[in-house]
Amino acid sequence: MRAVSSGPQSARVSAPPPALEELDRRLRWRFVPLLIFLAMMLGLAAAAAVSLLRPRHPVTGVPDDPDAEAAFALVRAEKPAGMGALRFRSELTGEAVPRVSPPAAAAADRADALLARAEARHLLDPRLPAARAHLDLARRRFEHAERGYRRALLLAPYYGEARLGLGMALALDAEREVNPLEQRSLRLQAIAQFAAVPEYDPVHAHALHDRALLLAVVGRRAEAERKARDYMRLDGQSAWAESLGVRLGAER
Repeated sequence: MRAVSSGPQSARVSAPPPALEELDRRLRWRFVPLLIFLAMMLGLAAAAAVSLLRPRHPVTGVPDDPDAEAAFALVRAEKPAGMGALRFRSELTGEAVPRVSPPAAAAADRADALLARAEARHLLDPRLPAARAHLDLARRRFEHAERGYRRALLLAPYYGEARLGLGMALALDAEREVNPLEQRSLRLQAIAQFAAVPEYDPVHAHALHDRALLLAVVGRRAEAERKARDYMRLDGQSAWAESLGVRLGAER
């Protein structure tokens, strides 16, 4: 007859299952984080709905910062070069004028340093990364410009000037691309950025002009002509309208 061991094996007795009340309590606690998560999601959805219903105002003007003001004044005095057949303007540069040479390197570097200092103090102001992107655009540093514009759009998705600039950077980048598929992709992306500029934004007409021009380049002729006519209704007497009409054969 085997003796019952009183050693360590005798301690391996299973603990009694928890009472039903304890199980219910544990299950309820598992639902608490889920309820908190659902409440947070509902709160975010409500905030998004309010944001969509609230009237939007265009992001414009010069940031209230002495370094930013000095940079804007410096760049405006330079009058950065135009973008060929595409139309562009910004608070930093004003209306881009047809000129071959980019802004002087020393002036652009000085302005960028001033804007960088201002941006370090105002991290949530989308006008500062957009202004630095404008400088990169004028200096034909298209990939740097794209990154700056996207950073500005993370802060202000409806910022028309950043949408226009990003579309411009993509369109100009396409001109130096040798791969036809990549070139077309860049142009289609640019068209999408121009289309995203809100109607209430000061650069809406600029974006509409460039959108019509690029639509013709990618072979979407009928849509290009419709957008050209829309542009003529906004700006039918300018040299830009005349040029667009000649290129697309659109009636003024």
